[in-house]
Amino acid sequence: MIMVHGLIKVNPEYRAAFLEIAGRAVEQSRAEEGNAEYRLFEEVDQPNVFLTLEQWVDQTALESHKKGSHFNEFVKSIEGFLIEPPEIQVIPMQNSGI
Repeated sequence: MIMVHGLIKVNPEYRAAFLEIAGRAVEQSRAEEGNAEYRLFEEVDQPNVFLTLEQWVDQTALESHKKGSHFNEFVKSIEGFLIEPPEIQVIPMQNSGI
């Protein structure tokens, strides 16, 4: 399993447009083969700072997602909405048996 965390800081004037585009991207990502979870959260104490939480079954599924048209359209669509580039963290998970 692979976890991906993305921190996205959105200019407040583009919040509504970002949420509309991000909502579609979340829905499409959840429908992808190999996706175990895909969520979007907003920081409680920092409006317009969003966190994506993703789980992919393996590296192949993650690579397929990154090459997919809807993901690339999402990235291109939100470029002008962001205060700074997203921070992305990819975390391979070991099966701990817990």
